[in-house]
Amino acid sequence: ILQYGAIPVFVDINLDNTNIEIADLEDALSQKTKAIMIAHSLGNPFNIKEVKSFCTAHNLWLIEDNCDALGSKYDNKYTGTFGDISTSSFYPAHHITTGEGGAVYTNNQLLKKILLSLRDWGRDCWCKGGMDNTCGSRFTQQFGKLPYGYDHKYVYSHFGYNLKMTDLQASIGVAQMDKLPDFIQARKNNFLYLQKGLEDLENIFILPSATVNSEPSWFGFLIIIKDDSKINRNQITEKLENSNIQTRTLFGGNIIKHPAFDTLVNTVDYRVIGDLENTNKIMHDGFWIGVYPGLTKEMLDFIIHKIHAIVKDAKC
Repeated sequence: ILQYGAIPVFVDINLDNTNIEIADLEDALSQKTKAIMIAHSLGNPFNIKEVKSFCTAHNLWLIEDNCDALGSKYDNKYTGTFGDISTSSFYPAHHITTGEGGAVYTNNQLLKKILLSLRDWGRDCWCKGGMDNTCGSRFTQQFGKLPYGYDHKYVYSHFGYNLKMTDLQASIGVAQMDKLPDFIQARKNNFLYLQKGLEDLENIFILPSATVNSEPSWFGFLIIIKDDSKINRNQITEKLENSNIQTRTLFGGNIIKHPAFDTLVNTVDYRVIGDLENTNKIMHDGFWIGVYPGLTKEMLDFIIHKIHAIVKDAKC
């Protein structure tokens, strides 16, 4: 957003499902607002009904970051199908993988042409790969200051990138798609197993719960330490990591606290609504553990046992 010269507006999240706080949308809106761009946190859908209604009322684009949520459903419809533009990630840790990279999708034909152009150096031509002269006027058009009839395949209408997936990556992704239903079910099962195994610690932790009217395809199991607990996040995560149980913070936490934003202090390069209290809470006290489909019952029991042992040792 910043690289394109636009101004991001940051709003808080709620602690129930760590998704966008709907009440903040009105305060974030200005005459210059063009789009809402948000993710389904760890596979848990945001309140799509309210966000879509807000977008419709104010004529805004919805860019739906579906990278953590492939296979999640909201109102019995797959996430990633609600936005004007939606995205998926195929990094190895995600629901399916092509080794790296991802996908952008839309059902708007004009947006499709724009997206394909952006991923293809800004090329004006919209022929599919391996095809020529789909428009029937490859050598009979005038573009800018180019000679009349300049080959349309090499006309660039704006600046773009080289972001094409390789055939090898795509073939891996196609094979992964066949396995996706089993991956999704395994993630759901692992999430429920952890939820059941840790539910007796709800006096110490805020445990994750699905958004109303949703069926998440979980990416991870988030644990938030309550304010009055006698243990801090690092005490838990260091002991889990020492037991070969990997942990993650909720990605960048409050992103504007990172050094990259130091150069933007006292500028109009971004806006913040409120004090981001819940965002800061999770930045200090939240961490998550995986629900990878390859986890066995023995592995999950080990995770549950270790968390209980850490809590017991801390005399929480």
